[in-house]
Amino acid sequence: MNRLLIISQDVIGRRMAGPGIRMWEIARVLASYMPVTLIAIKPIDLDPYPNIEFGYYDFTCAGALQPHLERAHTVLANGFVVQVHPELLDFQGKLIIDLYDPIVLESFEIFRHSPIADRERMFARDVESLCQALYRGDHFLCATERQRDLYIGGLLTLGRITPALIDADPLLRNLIDVVPFGVSDAPPQASGQPALRGVLDDLGPNHEIVLWSSGLWDWMDPQTLVKAMPQVLAAVPDARLVFLAGRHPGPVHEMVTPQQTRQLAAELGLLGHGIHFYDEWIPYERRADFLLEAAVMVSLHREHLETRYAAVRSRVLDHLWVGKPTVLSAGDTAAELIVAHGAGETVPIGDVNAVASALIRLLVDRQRRAAQGANAVALGQRLRWSQVVQPLLRMIEMPDSVTRKFVRLTPSVADVQVNANSPMQEEVALMPTYDGVQTSSTLQQVRNDAIKVQEQMWRLNQLPSEHPVWRWLQQKFWLPLMSPQRDYNAAVLRSMYTLAEQMDHTIGLLFDVAARLEQRAQALEQRAQALEQRAQELALRVTNLEDGMQDHNHRQVSEIHQIGQQIRDFADQLAGLEETATQMLAHIGGVPALPPKQE
Repeated sequence: MNRLLIISQDVIGRRMAGPGIRMWEIARVLASYMPVTLIAIKPIDLDPYPNIEFGYYDFTCAGALQPHLERAHTVLANGFVVQVHPELLDFQGKLIIDLYDPIVLESFEIFRHSPIADRERMFARDVESLCQALYRGDHFLCATERQRDLYIGGLLTLGRITPALIDADPLLRNLIDVVPFGVSDAPPQASGQPALRGVLDDLGPNHEIVLWSSGLWDWMDPQTLVKAMPQVLAAVPDARLVFLAGRHPGPVHEMVTPQQTRQLAAELGLLGHGIHFYDEWIPYERRADFLLEAAVMVSLHREHLETRYAAVRSRVLDHLWVGKPTVLSAGDTAAELIVAHGAGETVPIGDVNAVASALIRLLVDRQRRAAQGANAVALGQRLRWSQVVQPLLRMIEMPDSVTRKFVRLTPSVADVQVNANSPMQEEVALMPTYDGVQTSSTLQQVRNDAIKVQEQMWRLNQLPSEHPVWRWLQQKFWLPLMSPQRDYNAAVLRSMYTLAEQMDHTIGLLFDVAARLEQRAQALEQRAQALEQRAQELALRVTNLEDGMQDHNHRQVSEIHQIGQQIRDFADQLAGLEETATQMLAHIGGVPALPPKQE
């Protein structure tokens, strides 16, 4: 029988927060269908529950999950667990990752006041863990459609979404689907024990309680609510604001918001006189006592990515459970849900006057408050845990690796080693052509069609019949005979998945090598063209050099001739001067002049 292991990264027990509550409620629903082992980071101090086995593990010790993993066929775990327990990535069964809590975005706010170097390290660690979880998981859960879009982007980047997967699952609901935070199936019932009235000073039976039921986290905005209270008290003197401000039952980073909120209330003179803090984390089974005493609920947040992609918070869903209207900051999925169903009021982020006006309207107008409370109850009925868990149940019942069979393990181009003796461009051109893409696509389509048929038929479901004799025959003979056949069919289907994954891997590798070869051939061709162009340039330079040398030689010969002529002309001029000088001397001295030379 399929044994499900549910791993919580938080405390599960009489006092627990959202992550623990989610895993506990999911376990309770699924225990009606299969044996469940539920483990948390501390021993679970709850009463025994049918078909659920409790356990715990050391969250800080890598490898502590291994004994639990060895007994499980299917595992549901929060994605954050991967960061500390890498053994989860090596689990051989079906792994379903719950991504309802966007840890990476939440850490931006939790560690906002830490040194930037520490924040960068934590961010890198969180992103690495998220990528590992997205690559390993067989199926994924998230809490809203907005979250689903975010994670589909991550899966696409990691190559988890392939054409073959889209062909088999066009909307990817088998890979990742929405399992929101739910509402308890059982209606709220007060235990009769005192909760707030008569316990906190200045809080009597006639006061109208405005309740902040969630934690005072650093990404929330209780300060705007505190600033609005003077206006509210002026209009409704009997109003009282109460923060459920107990310390988180698990190991969490210290928040600055609780102290800042108290200090602001004290500065306004309202601490203990209009604004109160209940300093214990209330038991999960007693939360109805506190919620039912309130008139109006409030949940405000600041503007940042965590709230945009956050789940509808567990405490807001508790407001629907007890039928109380809620005042919410606009901009997140919870606000859109409340507005669409008329279950409360939304206000602009950080708008003190808008918060005061919304509270005054609901506190003064009882009819409006009752109508929104009724709408809250109706909306809560649609979000019961037994209903919202159905996509998870569908994933658990799917054959193993129904999504991973389509994963194409594609190595990067740098990882593909090509032999230095690969064919040159001319040889490649002479190779016979082969339409590998078209043929591979056809074969994959035939294979996927065969797998689909096997997926539809492997269970050998019994034929529907209302006749008691036929039902008895089915129980007596059909089911015992078909059970071994179902096991065999499941084994065959798993083999088909393995072969399909191996085929996709091989085809992907071949295509990548072919692409690398083509890139190399193109690079060689470009190199040859560059060399040819270089040779042409050199030849032109040589020709130009030869022409220049010839011109230079001609100029030198011409200049030599000109110099020779100039020397001869100079010699003639010297001879003429010599003759003139001789004649002048003869004339002066009475010496007869010599006759001129005859040439």
